[in-house]
Amino acid sequence: MMDINLFKLYDSVNSFESSFEFCLQNKLLPNKDNKDCTECKASKTVKLQKRSRNKNFPFCLVCSACRKEWSITNNTWFANTHLSISKSLRLVYFWLLNSTLEITSSECEVDITTACEYFTFCREVCYVVVTSDFKPIGGPGHIIEIDESHLYTRKYNKGRLLKNEKSSVWIFGGIDRDTKESFIVRVQQRNAETLIPLIKNFVLPGSKICSDGWKAYNSLTSEGYIHGVVNHSIEFINSEDKTVNTQTVERQWKSLKNSVKREGREGNEDDLYLFQFLYLQRQRHLGYRTPCKIFPNFLQDISRVYPGYGLKPLTPKIYGNVVPEQDD
Repeated sequence: MMDINLFKLYDSVNSFESSFEFCLQNKLLPNKDNKDCTECKASKTVKLQKRSRNKNFPFCLVCSACRKEWSITNNTWFANTHLSISKSLRLVYFWLLNSTLEITSSECEVDITTACEYFTFCREVCYVVVTSDFKPIGGPGHIIEIDESHLYTRKYNKGRLLKNEKSSVWIFGGIDRDTKESFIVRVQQRNAETLIPLIKNFVLPGSKICSDGWKAYNSLTSEGYIHGVVNHSIEFINSEDKTVNTQTVERQWKSLKNSVKREGREGNEDDLYLFQFLYLQRQRHLGYRTPCKIFPNFLQDISRVYPGYGLKPLTPKIYGNVVPEQDD
């Protein structure tokens, strides 16, 4: 897949015609083939026509049998947007660049609220893709490091607290030392009743689990895991078994805390930042380490979540204690 840097993107979307073709190539808009009608069920009667009143998307889909009409942006990334294709795609790219809202607003010529909304939309795509694609990690022969960590504390009572949630935000996660597959979830308590079910959900039986001496992990052996413990008050690596340490997962916490922005989040927005981290981390482990390499992959994932007319979108699944939102 060809890399797309910011200059190539600008060249590819410098007019409506080039923007439209770019979206067709990346499956962000419905192709020009005739489609089955979702209304009257007639076969191959829905055609692309240039009749829409929307100046940014002057096309619509029309059924020649029942005369039903749909916007070409129906069920796509561009649904209900007032922005052009060019600006929408530039906002996605600036999100991948980890740009500030102020710079993004200025460079893309949109207000900060719009930039913030698009960044949230991008994180929501990460949420859907990560939860839908996730499979339990580990198994016999695999070493999984697990740990819990304090992410941050809300200061000055900023940020809406969920019911029964304290101001301190804790996360729990694990990583496969060989494959680098990982999971992270926000937790309200760090007791065995909370952590053991999460481990059983995320880690396959027969895995060797390395952890610190936190008492909540005491029953892991009886749950079908090989459990190695390192006492961090004495050593960082188990002196009797050198494979028992939590250095990889602790490096993951450092990367996460460096990447998570602390301003302007409320409630479950904490989770969106975690899924953003997991998505981008997965891309890096697959060898896509820069925005120009990740961008084509992210466009593909956008097309999975917003596939267009007549196609079933990718939907989120339950991930630990994060329950997907249901449509009204």
